[in-house]
This record gives sequence, C-alpha cells and structure tokens, in this order.
Amino acid sequence: MQTVRAEFPLDPELDLNGTWRRLRDLSSAHMYVPGLTAVSFVGAQREGVGTHRRVRMRGILTMDETVTEWREGEGMTLRLNRGDKGPLPPLREHFFDYGLSERDGRVWLVNRMRYEVGLGPLGTLLDGLLLHREIGRQLRDVTLAQKIFYETGRKVTPAMLRAAKSRPSARE
Repeated sequence: MQTVRAEFPLDPELDLNGTWRRLRDLSSAHMYVPGLTAVSFVGAQREGVGTHRRVRMRGILTMDETVTEWREGEGMTLRLNRGDKGPLPPLREHFFDYGLSERDGRVWLVNRMRYEVGLGPLGTLLDGLLLHREIGRQLRDVTLAQKIFYETGRKVTPAMLRAAKSRPSARE
C-alpha cells in the first residue's frame, strides 16, 4: 500500500482538546476540503467506527466515507469508496487518516492517504508517473485548508488556499 503524508502546525492558541472537537465534527469537511460541496450522513451515527457519510465533489461526483478506526483525542481513519463499487479506479483501496500530534508545545495536523493501485504493472507505472504526486498534492491542499479552517472558523475559499500556499511555511 502506498502512503503520502502532510502535516502543518496550528496556531499556538489552539490546544489538543479544542482541535479534537473540530476534527471529530464529521459534518464540517465541506468547510475545508477543496471542491467538496455537500456532506450528509447515512444513518443516525455521527462519530466513531461505522459512521458513514456521503460527500459530493464539485457537484458531480458522490463518494462514501466510512470511519474504520476512531482514536479518541488523536484521529480517525476513513475508507473512501463508491459503495459496492469500491474506490475510484484505478485504486483498489483508499484510506484517509486524519491525525493530531503535540510537538514543541503546539498541535500539529498529521494526515495521511493510503492507497493501493490496481491494473498490475500498468497501475504501478501510472502511480509512478502521476497518481502518487497528485494524491500528495491533494492531501497537502486538504491539510493546509483544514489548518486555515481550524484557525479562522471560516469556510476556506480557493483564494485563501492559494494565499496560504504561497507562504514559505506552507511549502514542503
């Protein structure tokens, strides 16, 4: 399974408990995930393992996200899929790990995407040429936008994300 990782420190005023309250609110992803336009829950559950939400990307693509791991106060893992159809091709498996860490007296967002590519040798080539880099870029954008949302409480616009990406602290 391939893994990409992105992490950013939060403003010192944000403590771990307050940040965890923001992270555990699975209804707020549309406030920071670029292109996400709607979030709805499938069933009554709102947190913990088994929570299932449906998200709409750019008004055309609907994806299901199911919590497969819940680490109270630390993070969670979501399985990204299209119901019985699995993740978007050419992926065989796709997970998003949201995480929090305390270092140097600050809270850090530490997110990972894990995925497995299908299509045999062609999938391996596609991953090496394009997928790994693109998934990494998407993860960095989501994590940086998540940081902006947690610090400001405002919906992150494309202009806000562009401005944040132009700062030296946002470059890896």
